[in-house]
Amino acid sequence: MTLLLPLALLGLLTLPAILLLHLLRNRRQELPISSLRLWQGLQRARSGGLPRHIPLSLMLLLQLLVAVALTLALARPALSFVLGTPAHTTFILDVTGSMLAGSGFEQARQFIAGRLNNLRDGDSAAVVSLGPEPQILLAGSGAQKAALLLALDNLTPGETGVNLSAALSLANGLINPDRTNRIIIVTDGHFAADPARLPAALAPVEWQFVGSGPAANQALVDVSSRPLPNGDQRIFARAVNFGDAPTRRTLRLLADGQPFAETSVDIAAESDATALWTLPAGTQAAAVEIAETDALPADNRADLFLANRTTRRVLLVSDSPAALARAFEAQPGVVLTVATEPPPETDGVDLLVLDGLPPALTAWPRGNVLVINPPLQHSLLGGGTFARAIHPTAESASPLLAGIDLSGVYFERAPNLALPEWARLDLAGAAGENSVPLIFHGQPRNGSTVMVWAFDLSASNLPNRLALPLLTAGTLNSLLAPSPPAVVGLGQPLSLPGNFSVELPDGHRLFLESAAETQFNRTRQPGLYKIYNDNNELVAGFAVQAGSPEESNLNRTVEPVALAVQASTAPNIQTDMAEYWPWLAAAALLLVVAEGWLAWRK
Repeated sequence: MTLLLPLALLGLLTLPAILLLHLLRNRRQELPISSLRLWQGLQRARSGGLPRHIPLSLMLLLQLLVAVALTLALARPALSFVLGTPAHTTFILDVTGSMLAGSGFEQARQFIAGRLNNLRDGDSAAVVSLGPEPQILLAGSGAQKAALLLALDNLTPGETGVNLSAALSLANGLINPDRTNRIIIVTDGHFAADPARLPAALAPVEWQFVGSGPAANQALVDVSSRPLPNGDQRIFARAVNFGDAPTRRTLRLLADGQPFAETSVDIAAESDATALWTLPAGTQAAAVEIAETDALPADNRADLFLANRTTRRVLLVSDSPAALARAFEAQPGVVLTVATEPPPETDGVDLLVLDGLPPALTAWPRGNVLVINPPLQHSLLGGGTFARAIHPTAESASPLLAGIDLSGVYFERAPNLALPEWARLDLAGAAGENSVPLIFHGQPRNGSTVMVWAFDLSASNLPNRLALPLLTAGTLNSLLAPSPPAVVGLGQPLSLPGNFSVELPDGHRLFLESAAETQFNRTRQPGLYKIYNDNNELVAGFAVQAGSPEESNLNRTVEPVALAVQASTAPNIQTDMAEYWPWLAAAALLLVVAEGWLAWRK
């Protein structure tokens, strides 16, 4: 119990004042007499000193009670009590490929879901991934329980490697000093950790192990292909036995989804075995499988995409090809051919570059076409005048020109073209008060993909600047198929150019952002990833393989090390107050009413 306004207790000084008033009060008593002379004598007999005692009465008691009640009401008495301190829990969830073994990840999800269901509205929780690059997967309060559980259901494992130190540092950053904190590591334990390199935790750390524990496992950890001079493909596979006993395994090769060859290999304990095959030219995809099942089925298959184009065949048609040739030859994988006349057929060319647009060309060639410095009044582009002294406007630049410094670039002249209805503007230039399209691209209705550089390189300072090879690289990435690595590790991100779509192994299609380059990180499913262009043509692909020494060794388990806990600020104890002055004020009012009623009765 406490008083919020203790100075109001000075009101108790009214108690002696009330008593003094009653002591000084001249109380008169009515007596029947037969003569006034008797009254006079009685008055003289009763005169004298003041009363020696306070006359007690119900009125006095009521007045004292009113004074006490009002004084206490003004002092605002309150009863304080401690509220339950809210809690914050950070889960460090193992999302590596080894969690695909058995029901390990599902057990982890159920454990965290049970804790989330028990959150009070004032509590909070967060989930940090335990992988090569830890990140916050979800966070929220108990009032957001439904959203947290939904986000938890959408989590999937599939990364290679563990960085427990970074995960603990990230969890420390989520510590809330106003709450009771704890950190729970949810893992199958199939990784190594050096306690000496782990940071001190800012909250008590618990270990929650899931899965079935150590298990003998075999995996395909190295499956690759190499093209032979005759077009055939040499397939190499290495199978590793992570168990402590020798075993025999059947390796099966599939070509375009059909069984092609099969061989049995004996693998010693904690050792490996290899196999070689040759696939005929024209095979689009291959896969190697371990026929027998084991603890981690995901690493028993490794896919390969064999139709990747490792070169970009560019045909440059120009009378003065020097500057353009240097820009294209600086690009990786480009095989450049220079000609003075466009060929009748372009089937063997990935990109046709026309320095100028031949007047006799009345239809766009099929495939990818780059037009530079188109002439005036051409039937495919139009435009009848030249604009002079043009400077690019950086604010008009599309993602194609991301990272390219356009400051200081100028063009002496450029054809003032009308932007075709099929085209999208990539860069405009200012010629006085007029705007001139300088770069645009799109797809005419005949199936071509066309980009236009509507300026004369020889009448600009662009060939002498770094912007030209960078613009050339962006153009190639926009028009041609990407060249991703043939094999990507589980969960490993890779860079892909925009304007393409990727088909996942489960058949879902993801459309990349329209940008010069996109970081693609949806690689947690083992299998083939197929890349399609805007015309829905399969142009490239890559394989994600789950087998790795880091995730396939299910015999390696981390010990639940006792992490040092660095004392953090104690949470602020939250209290609440229950005030009682309204009840005291009401009691004082009732006492006043009772006193008034008694006075009225008299």
